[in-house]
Formats: sequence, C-alpha cells, structure tokens
Amino acid sequence: MVESAPSSATGLRSLLVPVDLTPTSDRVLGRVARLPLAERARVTLLHVVPGDLSAREQRAAERDAAKTLADEARHLASSLPGSIVLRTVVRLGNAAREITELAGTEACELVVMGRGGARVVRDTILGSTAERVMRLTRVPVLAVRLAARAPYRKPALAIELDAAAAGVFAWLLRLLAPPRPRIEVIHAFSSPLESRIYPSLSEEEIEERRAELKDAAARRLDELLTRALADLRIAGHEAPWRPHLRHGPARQVVHKAVKSAHSDLLVMGTRAYSGLAQLFLGSVAGDLLRDVSCDVLLVPPTAAEPAPDA
Repeated sequence: MVESAPSSATGLRSLLVPVDLTPTSDRVLGRVARLPLAERARVTLLHVVPGDLSAREQRAAERDAAKTLADEARHLASSLPGSIVLRTVVRLGNAAREITELAGTEACELVVMGRGGARVVRDTILGSTAERVMRLTRVPVLAVRLAARAPYRKPALAIELDAAAAGVFAWLLRLLAPPRPRIEVIHAFSSPLESRIYPSLSEEEIEERRAELKDAAARRLDELLTRALADLRIAGHEAPWRPHLRHGPARQVVHKAVKSAHSDLLVMGTRAYSGLAQLFLGSVAGDLLRDVSCDVLLVPPTAAEPAPDA
C-alpha cells in the first residue's frame, strides 16, 4: 500500500530500480546515488529477462544478468551510506508486468528507471517499458534521462489547483534534500471567454477576464502551497518557490517554462485512472514525458491524495 501525502522530513525508504543493463543504467544508478535516502532504506535492483527466449537462452541470460547486477550493486554501494540495504532480483517475463508486480509486493515507495532520448521515446512511446509501468503502477515513477552529477538543483512542478496538488508537492520535496533549491511552480489556466468562441466580446473584455483568472489562480496557488508547507512543518524559506502562471494549453505552458528555466526535474500529478489508465494516450502528462529533456517524476492519484487529517 502506497502512503498518501508522504512527509518530506524523512528520506526515501524503499526504491525499486529496474535496469536494462545498457548504458542507460549508469544514469539511473547515478541518480539513485544522489537521492535523499532514509537510514536503512531498501534499494532493489531488478532486471527482467525477456520471456520469449529459448530455455538455453533464458538460463544464459539469467546467469549473465545476475552477475552484472551484482557488479552494479557493489559499485552503487560504494556511493551510498553503509546502512542502505541493497539487493538484486532477476525475473523472467514481461518487463512492465514484472516491475509493476514487484513494486506492489515489495511495498516500494518509488520506481526509478530510465527513459530514452526524445526521438526514441517519441517513436516507441506506446510500447516502451517506462510508459507501460507508468500506466500500470500506482507507485510514483521517476523517469531518468539526464546524467546525474549532483542532487536536483533546478526542479519544476507542474500543478493543478486541485485536492491532489499538496500530495504532488510533497513528493517533489522528498526528492530535494535541504538546503532545497528554488522550485519553479507552473500553472496553466484558460478562459472560457475567447474571441474564437464568442466573437462579439472585445479584446479588452477578454484580457480583463484573463487578468482576473490569473489573480485568482495566484491567490489559490499561494494558499495551497503555504498550507502544504505548514502541514509538512516546513518553513517557507526552506522550500522557496517561484510561480509561473500563464494562460494557454498546459502542455505548451509547461514545456516552455521548463525549457526557459533549464530544469533538471519536472514533477507532475496524473489524472484519475480508468481501467488500465488512459495516461499517455494524448494526455498532457504523456506529451510532456515525450517532449521535455529533463527527468520526470509522475505521481499517480493514489500516491498524491491528501492524508486524512490534512
């Protein structure tokens, strides 16, 4: 069971790290080494051998994977505190299903995995392991693209002004060890009074309405984040943030803000699920996952719901 609205005062306690044994794995493990982990946190390295190999091929692949994972674990351990518990798992089957199942049975808080370059992701998104995991799991997924040379220093939060926003904000804070860098908080708003829909309205009326909506969103955003920090017992100066309130489609607004800020991390919540979820099939989250050049943390609704006493 994934905990709701996690406290940012504690480090991450349980990570599942799928690795494909390609050069992408180095970026993933490098990021794991720079995440704020709790004392005695559990880190599980997982490799899934394809299930469509012959019996002989499977045995050889499992043997090679176990050896390589053990080497990777030893290398990672040299970059982590001695209290961290590292283990390796090799499974056989469909990668997305095995990752999702293990994340649930191990009660992992976070899945950290790689994502390909923009062209690769764009060409194969409907079949990529990362996307399938994000559609199946109820656990937040950190998709790593950048080589990790330091903790995150230029984070961005794309936020909706809804009940889940505080939980998504809390998850971002869990990835930022104090002293925290400034957070670029991005909110896109729209106005129903657009000239293409209501041509009799003047530009002055439309602009006035946009200004009113922006002011209302600014007040709501300030209230929401201030309350979230108070609930987390974090002073405002310990988690500084700068708002970006822009009129327009969320995908365009967020992408432009992330690019302008040279963000190294984008955090987003995802919409409620329906069946196996409709994320990434034309959704804002899916479009941004494909388009932005930084790492992306996607927080599903079940991991972003406010705590009962919030």
